[in-house]
Amino acid sequence: MKILIIGCFHGKFPNKLKKIAKSCNFILSTGDFGGSEKLRNFMFKNFTADYADKLGKKKTREYYLEDYRHGKNIITELDRLNKPIYTIDGNWDFMRTLRIKKEFGLNLNSYPKFIKKTKNIKYLNKRIRTIEGIKIYPHGGLMLATIFHRTEFDKGRRQLYKKWHIKQKNELFRQKSKNINIMLAHCPPYKYFDKVKYPGVNPMNGKHVGFEPYNEYIKKYKPKVFICGHMHEHQGIAKLGRTTILSHGAAMDGKAAILEIKDNKFRITLIK
Repeated sequence: MKILIIGCFHGKFPNKLKKIAKSCNFILSTGDFGGSEKLRNFMFKNFTADYADKLGKKKTREYYLEDYRHGKNIITELDRLNKPIYTIDGNWDFMRTLRIKKEFGLNLNSYPKFIKKTKNIKYLNKRIRTIEGIKIYPHGGLMLATIFHRTEFDKGRRQLYKKWHIKQKNELFRQKSKNINIMLAHCPPYKYFDKVKYPGVNPMNGKHVGFEPYNEYIKKYKPKVFICGHMHEHQGIAKLGRTTILSHGAAMDGKAAILEIKDNKFRITLIK
């Protein structure tokens, strides 16, 4: 069995990845479909501020629309591959649109609602399931970086982030199993493919922004493979105990990975 591991499209889906997808049995996606380079760059430069206030409602609305449309295009392109596709959400996806409608007057369907109308794509929530005989724990979305509630921001925000961090950890451990083949996450574990490398742009440059409860979960339940994306500057394979950690790289840069399973053995090939 051959599985294409892909994510972090941000509005771009290179043809070489579409061709590779045709030779795979199915696709696992870590999300991040949409893409507005203008919005992304502005957010990085104003990481610890309210970027919408600084950008202004008119520009924020314009960038949101660009971002949303690019994401819908990617979802449509994936569906046209006519392959079974299972996806989680990234941190950049329109999962809830009520706030955007309220603040910016944009009446947009959430990506899960749009995905539900596709023929070949299935959105996975945070519940262990078996797909094609493979036990998978899908765990999408943005997991708060451990560093946020330790050293970053003011005291009030640190306390708030600590509460969120504890809540996310509790939600993670609600699904328990020692027989997981693949753990599919968007964000990386702490100190594994999580070091920011954006000098002069992102104020978090040089810091580790992974989610430490993932490390705890991996050590306790030992999934065979932990898959993550999120950090565009990383692509590679590492080990944490018995678990292989795969950072698949950004699809927008033509990167992905192939996971082959034969006789219960896993083989990973990076697409650079």
